Amino acid sequence: MKRLILMTIAVLGALAVMVLWQIGRGPAVEPLPINTRMVGEFEMTDQTGARFHSDALRGQVVLMFFGFTHCPDICPATMARMAQLYKDLERTREAADVQVVFVTFDPERDTPEYLQQYLAWFHPDFIGLTGSTEDVERITSLYSVVYMPMGEDRQGGTEFAHSDFVYLLDRETRVRKLFPVEADLEEIKRDLRSLL
Repeated sequence: MKRLILMTIAVLGALAVMVLWQIGRGPAVEPLPINTRMVGEFEMTDQTGARFHSDALRGQVVLMFFGFTHCPDICPATMARMAQLYKDLERTREAADVQVVFVTFDPERDTPEYLQQYLAWFHPDFIGLTGSTEDVERITSLYSVVYMPMGEDRQGGTEFAHSDFVYLLDRETRVRKLFPVEADLEEIKRDLRSLL
């Protein structure tokens, strides 16, 4: 009888620990859905002038943004926010498995050299991608990016209107979420961490 009471207490104690552990974990987070329409391989040129294949992103969680370096507002503001987020991840030692990628749709002005200078303002680990008109058309088509020339800017180059989402890709380069550029950085970090 004494043995039965001890076993019952042990089982109840184990159940109590399991319940407390589950409560301490907080609410279960639903896995992010996989976007099956934005998929495919691409090849571009990175800011060092080397050819860059999408396979190089496998194994990392990626934040990807499409824009152009002569953008007067949205692009630099978004890249500054990505730099802040990345620095936060560096402080918590999570940045090693995260890659930020900036893809231009203005290859005429955004040469590898110019991208390298531009990205230096934000973070040395960021990747910048440019390429031929065909390269740009392929990648923007894969990710359903909308951009339109809107005339000349003050420097005599093309001004663009464009969609402005930050794409979250998992370690298999699948799109898992699109964030509006004004999305809360804590939300982005939370979703990004769910893929690490």
